[in-house]
Amino acid sequence: MSTTLDFYWDLASLDEGKRLDAAAGLISVLCKFQAERPSSQEQAQTEEDLDRICASDVTYAVKRLVKGLASPRDGARQGYSIALSELLARISCISVKVVLDLLWKYTMATKSMKGQEQRDMRFGRIFGLMALLQSGIVARPGTTSVEIRKIVGELSAIGAKKSYLREIAFVTLASMVPMLKGFELRDELITMFVGVALDKGAIETPDELYLAMKLRREYPEYDWHSAFPQWQGKHMFAEKNVGKLVSILCETSEENTALFSSWHPQLHIVWDEVFDLYYNKQRAAEVVEGKAMDFETLWDTVVERGLFAAGASQFRRYWGFLLVERLLPHLSESTVPAMMSPNIVRALSDNISLAQKSPLAKVSMRAAERLVEICEHNSKVGLAVLTHLLNQKSTIPAAGGKQTSLRTMMAGRIVAKLDGEAIVGYVGYLQEIFLQPSRAHGRDGVADPVAAINVSDKSVERQRAWAIDQMIRVARFDQVSVSEDVSRSVVAFVVAQAAFQSGDDGSGSKAVMAAPQLSATTRDYCASAVVGVVGDVGRAGQADAWATQAVAAVLDGAARRRCVVVLPGFRESRPVLADSLRTLRMLETKAKAWAGTPSAARARALAQLVGYVAVLASFSGNPQSRAEYSEAVPELIECCEKMAAQLDAPPATPRKRTTRSSAAVDEPRPVEVLTDILIGFLTRDSHALRKLCEHVFAPFADIATAAAVDAIIGVLQAKEGVAGEEGGGIDAQMEMDVDDDEEIEEEGAEGEDEELGGDVDEELRRKIHEALGSAAAPEEEEEGEEEVFDDEQMTVFDDKLTEIFVQKKQQKTVERDLRISFVNFKLRVLDLADVFWSRVPESPLVLRLLRALIDLERATRRDTRSKPIHDRAMALLTARRARVPAAIECAEGLEVLAHVHECARRAADKAELRALSAASALVTRSLLDSSDVEAEVEAQYAATVTDFMTRQASQIHADFFRVAASKLRSAQLPVLWRVAAKAVREFGHPRQALNVFRQVQAYALADVVAFSAPLLVAEVEVGVARGLAGELITALRGALVDTMKFAASGENQVPATESAPAKLVLDKARLREIIEQTMSVARRCLRLEALEAQNILPSQEDAQWMEALNALAASENFKSPIITRLCTTLASINVPTKPNVNKRKKTEPIEAKEGEEEDEDL
Repeated sequence: MSTTLDFYWDLASLDEGKRLDAAAGLISVLCKFQAERPSSQEQAQTEEDLDRICASDVTYAVKRLVKGLASPRDGARQGYSIALSELLARISCISVKVVLDLLWKYTMATKSMKGQEQRDMRFGRIFGLMALLQSGIVARPGTTSVEIRKIVGELSAIGAKKSYLREIAFVTLASMVPMLKGFELRDELITMFVGVALDKGAIETPDELYLAMKLRREYPEYDWHSAFPQWQGKHMFAEKNVGKLVSILCETSEENTALFSSWHPQLHIVWDEVFDLYYNKQRAAEVVEGKAMDFETLWDTVVERGLFAAGASQFRRYWGFLLVERLLPHLSESTVPAMMSPNIVRALSDNISLAQKSPLAKVSMRAAERLVEICEHNSKVGLAVLTHLLNQKSTIPAAGGKQTSLRTMMAGRIVAKLDGEAIVGYVGYLQEIFLQPSRAHGRDGVADPVAAINVSDKSVERQRAWAIDQMIRVARFDQVSVSEDVSRSVVAFVVAQAAFQSGDDGSGSKAVMAAPQLSATTRDYCASAVVGVVGDVGRAGQADAWATQAVAAVLDGAARRRCVVVLPGFRESRPVLADSLRTLRMLETKAKAWAGTPSAARARALAQLVGYVAVLASFSGNPQSRAEYSEAVPELIECCEKMAAQLDAPPATPRKRTTRSSAAVDEPRPVEVLTDILIGFLTRDSHALRKLCEHVFAPFADIATAAAVDAIIGVLQAKEGVAGEEGGGIDAQMEMDVDDDEEIEEEGAEGEDEELGGDVDEELRRKIHEALGSAAAPEEEEEGEEEVFDDEQMTVFDDKLTEIFVQKKQQKTVERDLRISFVNFKLRVLDLADVFWSRVPESPLVLRLLRALIDLERATRRDTRSKPIHDRAMALLTARRARVPAAIECAEGLEVLAHVHECARRAADKAELRALSAASALVTRSLLDSSDVEAEVEAQYAATVTDFMTRQASQIHADFFRVAASKLRSAQLPVLWRVAAKAVREFGHPRQALNVFRQVQAYALADVVAFSAPLLVAEVEVGVARGLAGELITALRGALVDTMKFAASGENQVPATESAPAKLVLDKARLREIIEQTMSVARRCLRLEALEAQNILPSQEDAQWMEALNALAASENFKSPIITRLCTTLASINVPTKPNVNKRKKTEPIEAKEGEEEDEDL
């Protein structure tokens, strides 16, 4: 024994090498000692048998090793368990029973022990059972079912008692599963496993799921359907059990959260079994026969919508990233859609954009790096990942650009490895996936049996939709140089699948048959993809060519005998497609001939519109929509032909706009017809078509005529009404569907019901009279005996009355929907108006649009149902415009300016006044730029000021002129300076304005205008600028002198009455405002030497000025430090400042004091 004691010390070493060397040395010595004993086939069942059969050193080693398993010292558990496992495997005379007895004896946790001691005992027992099972002695003939039950019961009890030991306990149980094959009572032992460890098949935790999967894998012939009655299907991973699997694998349960283990920074071992099930090709038969769900479905439910769900904790996302890393070795084109799902991409992007300090950021960065490495080695996988990556909105880099983003980190490295061949190969792979979804290929190019099994109809449709989406994204790539041939092949393929019968690609050659055949849902999806590609506004340079290709492909396929077109209503739409194709090719030729000119953009825009409408006429799923679009195509084609002829003609000599003759009015210009067509399309329920209308109208905005703009204005000025009401009715085409995010929501029940006490509905009264029949007495008859209804008559009356009210309710619903549609239609036309104003802000027609917008804003400001229209009109009016209309007609401009000022005088709130202020500045600048109407504009502004100063209800104030003061050119500012001087001269004196507030606003107007003094001096002649400043300052001086005298006089008093005490007409607060605003104007002018304001401002030599100041300072009503300080400042406002004045003032008292001392000495 003395020769083995030294080994035990090194068994507890923290150094793994020392532990292994000590274990190897100890086992070698003990085997020699045991070999010296007489050989025997007997197995020790008790401690006495152990002492008798084994060598003393062996007996001592077994007891000491079992006892040392509970030791918390260094690496004792690891070293002792290794030595015990190897010793039991080498010496065959030791039975399972005696080891279990010793283990129970030396690792018994009692209540008298402390918590740490009990923990050590449980760990010791776990390590002992693991060593026992790893040694293999359980499979020896002497082992009975009693020992097996004892082990299973103890491990189950430990796992149930302590959650942190549950996983290791069930892993130990799972290691016993293969050993059951050697027992005759194998089925009974399996039943015991299910009953004890799995709680009679009630599998609720990942540990139990792992053990159940191991049992099913080792013994597939067992009756598992009876063993697990709560699980449906032949396999536990059947799609019917997906709900259970989600709660187990995500470790989330609302019923019993205590069944789940605490968080740990590694994946549960059950995931090893899950990945082995799906990616071990030797187990493919098990999945096929058991009809297990495909891996994509499992991943989507458990990982995408479970671990990465919105609001998932960081701990579950950590597990999710570990699963992403686990999936990466199996990544192929077929698994990219599952792994690059929106939630996973968003989580990757969000977490690697953070500082790489947290464990979550580190694991996400590690997963992204490994993903990029795989993409760099496999171009097909890289392209698939890139298309998903760039499609997620969450991958857009931050505006600052300082943080690492998923897009910037991965896109550049992946794109660098892509070439034209890789893109072509990827498109071919996608087409193969679409035609035969079950023939997915792995990374090595070998057919993947797992991806080819149990493909449900929904899974097939999902794979085909993904393939179509990926092909469209490849065709739209900006980051990768995609050849025109690839884009055309993609469009041709999608069109063929949507338009032609399966088995024909539209080229006359037999294509690969789609297996299974395309469903109606898939064809509709392909049709919508074609419509989306052709109507892509962001691809204006390609969408027109794609439209031509799509229309040509359908017509070419229809011309072949062996090709069957399956588009609904193709016979009716075929002539329309033929005419459209001819027009498209004509416009394509024109665009090439006009290359480099604005007409080329117009031709491409028309081609895209014609192509899109033609595609809608063929590929739309709604028969009514197809018919409407088919009817619109001929008019659109005629408009395109006339437009092309007009653009071909040489440009006309610019001339002044004149009134068009009656013959010209009868024949509208092409741009006017186009505008009417676009407005008509705005009533459709296609969001893409409405965006396309704005895109098409943009290049034609600069050649839009007055009639075209009037068509837009006419819609904006149309009044809402329903049939039978004054104001007309809403056209039937206004019955549009409410669309996505730009449509307004219903305003609830507000405005739906008529107010009580309103007019009587005569139609409703007539219907009720008809329902009452003879029982309805005329109103003229006197009251007499009432006719009593029996039960049958009352039932008939109730039915008729119910029908009447149902019809009335339906009528109100229709009217409400029409009102909503009317508002939505105006919103879309406002978008068209915005396009016109943005594209051609210098057009004289903008003034018409401006006036219409003002009227629209005022008409809708009090209607809650029209609030979206009001807000949109306000946004257009207040938008910043760098350019203004030019070459406008003087009369029209003055009329619009007068209208703006009239509306401003009656503005409802400050927001409306700000919008009208911006409109006034825009019109004023346009007028002064276009013609010499300075006197008329000045008169209009002066009239507005006079209205504000003399009329109580006027809403104008000084801020109304602020925008004009900042937006007008320098040469245009004298208008405002003269208006301000006149306002101060006429209304700055006491009792000349309506009230004191209006008098203060005259000084505020002068301050607002004086803010533009630097601009005035910059470009206006010095003499003119000096004269304007002198005029304003002189007016301020005279008005302020009179105001100060009035404030100090007795006229400023309002006598007391019985109901109110005496008060001042001009109080301290108002006087302070007047003085401060006057000082502000003076200081602004003094800063500019060119104005020579010091020669104009009053000085201390001005007797009248100083008399007014002294009178105000001596007034008892204005004894205030603030007023006193302001008066002092006013008195010295024109005194030039000299350097070092403060220093001289400080030294003067000291010199004087010194002089006094000298006098005293003398």
